[in-house]
Amino acid sequence: MRWLYDLPTWFLALLIVAIFLVIALIGLAFTHRRLHRSGAADSIDNGTVGWFFSAVSLLYGLLLGLLTVAAWGSYNQAAVIASQEASATAVLYRDLAAYPDTTRDAMRKQIRDYVTVVVNLSWPAQRRGLLPDSETIVLNQFQKRLLHQKGLTNEQIVVYSETIRAYNSLIDLRRQRQEALKGGVPGVLWLVVLLGAMATIGFSYCFVVTSYRLHALLTGVLAGMIGLLVFLLVVLDHPYWGEISVSSEPYQLVLSTLMNR
Repeated sequence: MRWLYDLPTWFLALLIVAIFLVIALIGLAFTHRRLHRSGAADSIDNGTVGWFFSAVSLLYGLLLGLLTVAAWGSYNQAAVIASQEASATAVLYRDLAAYPDTTRDAMRKQIRDYVTVVVNLSWPAQRRGLLPDSETIVLNQFQKRLLHQKGLTNEQIVVYSETIRAYNSLIDLRRQRQEALKGGVPGVLWLVVLLGAMATIGFSYCFVVTSYRLHALLTGVLAGMIGLLVFLLVVLDHPYWGEISVSSEPYQLVLSTLMNR
């Protein structure tokens, strides 16, 4: 499904809704004529069908609602992780102020390079579901310099401990971002969503509606609403993928207001 996130958002929405509409109307065209020609429509009670349809649509609506809320929660959590990681880089950058001039300038440049890589390379790659190794290379170089400090004063040792803590926090938040990049709704849940959509739309065929156009309009509205909800779930499923994704603005803000001053 990664290719879906390469499409413009408006086209993705149109595509998903159109697929549900076309399938629903083809199924209605196949069943409506046969239902009325066979005389089976005379034995169908719309009240009974409506009771079963209400139960199925209610259960399916609850399923979509719960999945959408869970996906929205994951999206917000991914945004929080990005903001916290950007804050961790700012804290680390400021902690380096107590280091000797030569060491401080070199290490601050590496942190600045890391944030630049995140903004210019990682974020565009994440929108395609990828994560380049450039971040790891910069962090490994910074870690090598950080862990081999010598000749620090007592005051600098205190700051050194805080720097190590900030660096570990940065590494942990970066790991969480990578995990969120690969996360998403399990395939079995997507199968349940699609089967539930088929069952809900299929039940709408069982109503006896004399006018085919009216029946098609009602079924089309139902299929369109289901398509919109599925589109929303697709967009929120991977918070770092596609156009509607977590922004790199926190990193850009740290870069422009702190590191490039």
